[in-house]
Amino acid sequence: MNATKPLKLYTLEEFQAMPKEEGWNYELIDGFVLMSPSPSREHQRVGSRILIKIGNQLEHTPCEPSYELDVISNGCVFKPDLLVFCDEAAELPEIIFEILSPSTRHRDLRIKLVKYELMGVKEYWIVDPKSKTITIHDFINNTAEIYLINDIAKSLAQPEIQIALAEIFA
Repeated sequence: MNATKPLKLYTLEEFQAMPKEEGWNYELIDGFVLMSPSPSREHQRVGSRILIKIGNQLEHTPCEPSYELDVISNGCVFKPDLLVFCDEAAELPEIIFEILSPSTRHRDLRIKLVKYELMGVKEYWIVDPKSKTITIHDFINNTAEIYLINDIAKSLAQPEIQIALAEIFA
């Protein structure tokens, strides 16, 4: 006879207190602890290029990019690849960037899309190194736009942010 064991759901406090193995990223979504390996070299290369570009573009604004910072909302802990904060006191970012990888693809495309909108994020950028595309979900205007390799992706929430895809996927 096969018996199944119920999955343990974790609280935010239990998640924060649990030991975490180096080389893994941990997230807590709806009580489930989700682990993924540290980003690949390609993933980090694309992320670094975006971080440098938006850092330069936001230099004379109140906005500031961050990399892999925990975002806590409604008992969940997310670790987006890149974030943009435009208010020093804000707990939540205005823009979140996720770079797709095989281990997080489904989570980034489905679960986080819904969660980030519910959190009040203004834009969610999904960066896909495999297809060399960026999809920007504008939650303020309830739109989504896909940018291809020869396009320049532009933020509506922060018009200073413009990314030539050919430069980040080169």
